[in-house]
Amino acid sequence: MNNLIKSTLVVCSLAGTYALAANGDVVDTINQSFDVGSNSRFSLDNINGEVAIVSWNEPRIKVEATISADSQSQRDYVKVKMKQSGQHVKVETHYEENSRWGSNQTAQVEYKVWLPQDTSLDDIELVNGSLSIENVSGEVNAEVVNGSIKATGLTTDSELSSVNGSIKAYYQSFNGDLNDITLETVNGSIKLYIPSDADASLDLETMHGSIKTDFGIRSEKNMFTGHSLREDIGSGDVKITMESVNGSIKVLKN
Repeated sequence: MNNLIKSTLVVCSLAGTYALAANGDVVDTINQSFDVGSNSRFSLDNINGEVAIVSWNEPRIKVEATISADSQSQRDYVKVKMKQSGQHVKVETHYEENSRWGSNQTAQVEYKVWLPQDTSLDDIELVNGSLSIENVSGEVNAEVVNGSIKATGLTTDSELSSVNGSIKAYYQSFNGDLNDITLETVNGSIKLYIPSDADASLDLETMHGSIKTDFGIRSEKNMFTGHSLREDIGSGDVKITMESVNGSIKVLKN
């Protein structure tokens, strides 16, 4: 263990509670906390279950993982791994190889995460489950396969994508650290809320859906299918890229 990790209290608290629900399901809640300084980083991989990430005024990252399963044997197949390396905290959900992942695997893990507002979300990856992010001012990089994404209080670069799900992103202001916003989905709509005085360069395209903005700019119909819009708002300082295959795109004023 290097000196940087030694100087950081990796685990402040580790607790697990088991419960048997009225219908026989097993519910297990795990809490773990990590001391971090400013500009920390957080990553999370989850296969089955929703994730909610919110900021708070504490100098630490707290993770609450709630594992639900039809039986104790199903619960035992699931492992939640948390690790800190310097200012980076990484959380992963693992299913044992002999769990026969498929129709008989019912276990899921729902996460609630509290972290400092300036934390960067380096790599948030979900397979089945929606993602919500509230008042995180660091950079955000998140991907969801089956589920929606809602992110509020964004201030700097973000890259959000979903295969089957809608995306809503809210920017109350544009600051000097903001350069790129990228929002992409295959099956779902996209809504981006930005300041009325924003300076942005729009690159919007949808194959099957409409494009609308609150900035008096109209989209063009593509030669074969879909619509596109490439236009600057103000001086065009911030590059905004939005793409949807099957869904509408809207750029709205806060």
